[in-house]
Amino acid sequence: MNQAAVAKYFRKNPPLPLDAGTFSCAVVIPAYDEAANLPAALDSLEQAAAAARIAPAVIVVVNHPPGVADTTSLELLKLLADRRVFTIYLPELTGGVGAARKAGMDAFCAAVPPEKLEQTAIFSLDADTLVAPEYFLHVLPEVLRGGGVALDFAHRPADNAARQQAIDRYEAYLRRYRDKLRDAGSPYAFFTIGSAFAVRGDAYIRAGGMKVREAGEDFYFLQAVAKTSGVRSLDGAVVFPSPRTSHRVPFGTGPAVAALLAGKPLDEIPDRAFEMLKQVLAQADGDDKLADPAEFLGRVPEMAAEFFRQEHFETVWKKVLQNLPHRQGAAVRAFHEWFDGLKTLRFLHQIREISVDF
Repeated sequence: MNQAAVAKYFRKNPPLPLDAGTFSCAVVIPAYDEAANLPAALDSLEQAAAAARIAPAVIVVVNHPPGVADTTSLELLKLLADRRVFTIYLPELTGGVGAARKAGMDAFCAAVPPEKLEQTAIFSLDADTLVAPEYFLHVLPEVLRGGGVALDFAHRPADNAARQQAIDRYEAYLRRYRDKLRDAGSPYAFFTIGSAFAVRGDAYIRAGGMKVREAGEDFYFLQAVAKTSGVRSLDGAVVFPSPRTSHRVPFGTGPAVAALLAGKPLDEIPDRAFEMLKQVLAQADGDDKLADPAEFLGRVPEMAAEFFRQEHFETVWKKVLQNLPHRQGAAVRAFHEWFDGLKTLRFLHQIREISVDF
């Protein structure tokens, strides 16, 4: 990768020191109060590494938020002392799990020579997640092809019937959303789960690095990777997250399971909204169809056009067209960079809310 681009990234994102220059593969694990879960995760990684005959750099970012006693972090550090891992200790960390992931990933990338980043893979995992023996065998070759890879997953069995029903419902909800996006033709039809993705080193830098957020860092990061390098989905579960409830983050698996157990419904999107998305994307599948924003809006359903008008599409798109390179597919690519995963989700929600026929 271009040395100047890498240097520019690290000027904006000063990394922590990490002596991992001899490794071409890393697994980054944020760990806050995870002494009970982390050993099993590390054991599963050791088995997967042995199966693939590789020695990845396992980077555990031990952290706790401000105002929390560091006794749990000290327990983790003691536990890790006998493990063959790299440990980054960040007491009173702000920015949540996104900041922890970023610290580990930035530190690893900074330890790799810029010209080697295209031969480097970064795996994102959680401390309560196990991996399959074929984890590296299945995923590593795909990552080294370039861009990012969203992995398939299966939550481990819950400890009672109610929790099992909740996690089954949530997993089905995630799969339905991904599958419906795929059927509609969206380039953002992939899982965005922090414990279930990997990215090549150069793609990490091009995407601007991990996003610092209390939750949703995986969604925003993979969206950026999709825009700059592309994200592919791999079928066949190779990671097995915990089905536990959690209130550490405002949304995600833990809060969703807790809400289901409390009798609250999931935020389902009806089929008709996805069908309308499919109609919109069909009108954006060629540069010629995107040459005139007013004509584009005239071809999509009125409810969809209203969303685009609220987003000032005509004004924005005219400016985009003026700056497009003279290359086939440039308009389509620019459209999907603008109508990204977040706008797609907002579009689906708005169609659901304004249609009286759902």
